[in-house]
Order: sequence, then C-alpha cells, then structure tokens
Amino acid sequence: MPDIENSGETGQNQAPPAGPSGLRQRWLLNAALLVVIGLLAWLALHRAGQENGVATPPLTTLAAETVSHVSIEQPGHPAIALEKTGAEWRLTGPVQARANPFNVESLLRILAAPGETRFSAGGQDLAKFGLDRPRSHVRYGDAEIAFGSLHPLNNRIYVLHNNEIVLIPAHYLASAVYPYTNFIDSRLFEEQRKLTAIRLPDFTLAQQDGAWHKQPPDKRLTSDRLNEFAAEWQNARALGVEKYSGKEILDRIEVTTIRDDKTEKLALGILAYKPDFVLYRQDENLEYHLTEDAGKRLLSISLQ
Repeated sequence: MPDIENSGETGQNQAPPAGPSGLRQRWLLNAALLVVIGLLAWLALHRAGQENGVATPPLTTLAAETVSHVSIEQPGHPAIALEKTGAEWRLTGPVQARANPFNVESLLRILAAPGETRFSAGGQDLAKFGLDRPRSHVRYGDAEIAFGSLHPLNNRIYVLHNNEIVLIPAHYLASAVYPYTNFIDSRLFEEQRKLTAIRLPDFTLAQQDGAWHKQPPDKRLTSDRLNEFAAEWQNARALGVEKYSGKEILDRIEVTTIRDDKTEKLALGILAYKPDFVLYRQDENLEYHLTEDAGKRLLSISLQ
C-alpha cells in the first residue's frame, strides 16, 4: 500500500506535457516586432529616397559668386558691411578688417537654402511669423532676406524674400545673427604675408639663406625646433578679435614680412599676458586674443 500511495503522489507532482515556454513566447514576439520595425524603416528610407529625388527649390535664384556686397542689420547692434575685392572679402563696417572667409561663406550659403514651403506674403499677418519685426535683415546687393521666428513644430525658420514667406532649415539663422567680430579673420597674419624676422623682448629670430637663426644663439636648439617656432608665429590664430580697446602696451614686438615682393615691418603691442595673451596689431587697430599657453609658446623657444 505505501508503494501504491507513493506512486500516486509522484504522478500528481509531475508537470503537464511540455509546451512553448514563456521565454520562447517572448523570443517569438520580439522577433516579430523586429520584422515590423525593419519593414517600417525600409518604407521610411524608400519614401525619403523618393522625396530626395525631387530637388527642393532654393530660397533665391541669386548665385553666390555674383555677390560683392553684403550687409546685415540687427536691432540693437551696429550695421555690418562686407565688401569683395577680387577674390578677397573685407569687413568695412563697423570696423575695417580682413574678413573671416568661412563665416562669409556661411552667410552666402543662405542664398541657396532649401525652401520647399513658401507662400505669398500678400494679405498675411507678418506678426504670426515674426516678420513684422525681423531679428535680422541680410542684403546681398539689392536682394533682401528678413529672418522671423522659428516654426513651433519643426526645426525651421520663417524668412521673407521677394514678397514670399519661406520656411528654411533653422541653422541658416546662425550667420545672420553673428556679431561683427565673428566676421573678422582670426589669423594674425594674412596668408600671403610671409615672416622673415621676429624681434621679441628677449631675443630675435631671423631668416638667412632660407634658414632661421636665433640671436643670441643657443646651440641646444635644432634647426627643426627653430622652424617650428617660426611656423607657430606664421600660423598664429586668435580665439577672438576686437577693435583696439586703448589699453596700455606692456611690451613691443616687431615682425618683418614680405608681401608682393615688398618688405614690410609690423609693430605688435603686448596688452596682456593672462588670462588671455592679447596682441595689438597697430596697422589694423585690432587686438587679437589668444590663450595664455599660446602666448608662452610665442614668447619663448622650448627645447622640445
């Protein structure tokens, strides 16, 4: 009898016939979801490819290479004027300076911004689009673009051009609201101006027969190291450039250069050593703000 009872209990404790486990069911569900997601992604890419096949009309029909004058007006800021002479752009207002070519190019790209959504401005309430008081007016010769408000649902901005309201990608606004300092070339020296001598407070570096020499000499310095130091000066770039503030000159540097086969000497004034190293280029009436570390590299030659 005990044996019979035990065998009965064993039968009651046995699991029911095996079927799909919960883990296997979840795996099948996840696999099905992946198939659906993949199908939706393919459909989205296919549709995008079809849409990309149709060229979106540009904001304007004006070619960037034909533009030689650009002006920017922003409420509460001085007007900005840029002029092109030959292949070179210059900032002519509110200060005179070499223009930053990358930021000018960014400004010119607005002309060809894709503007798929557009409609006549006639009869429209311009305040709805922020165009009653535009945040910026950019003029390319006689062509004008006014920048209004951002679209509430997508990353686009309303602009007014040629009596049309057009939606263009919002990133085109950036260069239209730059301060004038962003259009000043950050290079301390023009690309075509080549340095031949640098007279610093503690020593002089001069080029003779194609090689750089230091006075007073230091035999520990290799010719490669002198070349690197001269290149540091030739390619110096500022983090920011501003109109001369009138600060006192702490020390002076004289740089001899050649440009268009003519030798010229430039006077530089040191206005600060830290927290920024600030150089005043007197012929431009501009001050160039570099990092403190950059200043140390420009004033002394390390052995390595």
